[in-house]
Amino acid sequence: MKKMTSRQRILFCVYAMILAMIGDYLLGFGTFSFSDSPEAYMGMTANVVPDWRYAVSSVLGFICAALFAVAATELMKVMEKKYSLADSRLYKLFKIANWGGILYFAFIHIGICMLPVVFNAGMEVTGSLQASIDMVLRVLKSIAVPLGLGFVICDVFVTIGWIGLVVKGKLPVRKIALICNPVIISLLGQLMNYIAEGLDSGFESFGWLLMYLVCALRLVDGSENSGCRTSGPNVISSF
Repeated sequence: MKKMTSRQRILFCVYAMILAMIGDYLLGFGTFSFSDSPEAYMGMTANVVPDWRYAVSSVLGFICAALFAVAATELMKVMEKKYSLADSRLYKLFKIANWGGILYFAFIHIGICMLPVVFNAGMEVTGSLQASIDMVLRVLKSIAVPLGLGFVICDVFVTIGWIGLVVKGKLPVRKIALICNPVIISLLGQLMNYIAEGLDSGFESFGWLLMYLVCALRLVDGSENSGCRTSGPNVISSF
């Protein structure tokens, strides 16, 4: 089998995040939403959605994590060996976020999928929206800390690291590329909720996809082998 190039390995994140986005929409679209309607409870409404959607979302999360591990490992090699970023504090923040993402992307789908499954079970047993949402909130309390830490360590850290590396010119990308990160794209995705609640579900993953796509296209040439050792400063330019 022909050895994959560095770009091909980094692009594994694009494939991973496409799967993650599918899982995000299976999980988030048409399930829970905020509403001020009289039928809402604590400002929330929810729908009973087939459990198979959450099972598929969980499986996609595992596959996403495996593919992302290939891409993240390669990108870290490129940033350290080609661009000599190993001692950069911003890069270390970026690296921590990426290593954390390997575990987080699998956990978040399973963890969050628990919530609508609990809601479905509550509605099946009690038929009460209020009781079912109370059950969901109780489960949420038990996983809120790891979910919150995962968001900070992965999404927030990688966003800070990426913006810093781009703004300081450590990477050969245009400054506009600083918006290609999960936090900013997630915030922009909130606008989609004005069209339909839940349309923002895949935008966090889309932010990761865009960031890695930029890296694949700008940080390496299509013919470079994995773990390239070319010196970095002379390839940084303004586009």
